[in-house]
Amino acid sequence: MDNSSKQQVLSKIRFLEDQLVSLDHYLPETYDYLMRELDIQKRILAELEVQETFAAIDQGCQ
Repeated sequence: MDNSSKQQVLSKIRFLEDQLVSLDHYLPETYDYLMRELDIQKRILAELEVQETFAAIDQGCQ
């Protein structure tokens, strides 16, 4: 797995979480958008972590 990809996703997650903390000036639609984006980024992170684990398993089997 490309560690820079994982770091990019983690940076996006941190950014979105920071935005959610300061929600007092956001409209409900903006909150919904931020939550959707956060879910997407967390799914991408999980996918990268699974790929990393599978790659390690595959290397161990060879």
